[in-house]
Amino acid sequence: MGKKKYFATLALFIKTICLTVCLICSAVCLAACGRKVENPYGTAVASLGDNDAYAFLEMDYQYNVMATSDMLYDSGTEKQAAIYCDVYYYTGKEAKNLGSIMSDGTAYPISFSNDGLFAASGHSIEKYAVSEKEGILFLEKGVYIKLDENGNEYYTCALNGEESESTEQEFLEMTEEYASSQVIHFAYGAADCLNHIW
Repeated sequence: MGKKKYFATLALFIKTICLTVCLICSAVCLAACGRKVENPYGTAVASLGDNDAYAFLEMDYQYNVMATSDMLYDSGTEKQAAIYCDVYYYTGKEAKNLGSIMSDGTAYPISFSNDGLFAASGHSIEKYAVSEKEGILFLEKGVYIKLDENGNEYYTCALNGEESESTEQEFLEMTEEYASSQVIHFAYGAADCLNHIW
């Protein structure tokens, strides 16, 4: 009778452990299911050329954004950065190329934040966003330094498709937003292609 009770208790203990492990696995799977589609960009990645690298960007969109570039550089502190890229977004049916973003020089790598992609130069900062509803990439805001006929600097801002006067303060605020964004790190394979905000 002692052996039967021992094995019954052991069997109950093993069942409890198995059930607990199953519940934990189910909870992890359910938590992951509500987030991003695993990889809706398989066809887009497969169609890239030999020199094309890519990055998946975890942003505040339903799906990850994909960026591709065929001209990467290392600046010493930032590996596999780029000054231009094509931007793709999964529309629910297909991975669509939404357009390109370009910075002006390796001092201004393409970067991203939770809600936008950035391009810059010594005289401009641009923030782009993806419209999930319309499936387009658009300039959300751009701030520019320009010169008048006398060589004096003045500032303009592009917002909602309208250009207006701006200020040095607004340019500095956009510069700070760009500086605090995450440089996109491109990769030639799946192991290093996921980018997220640190």
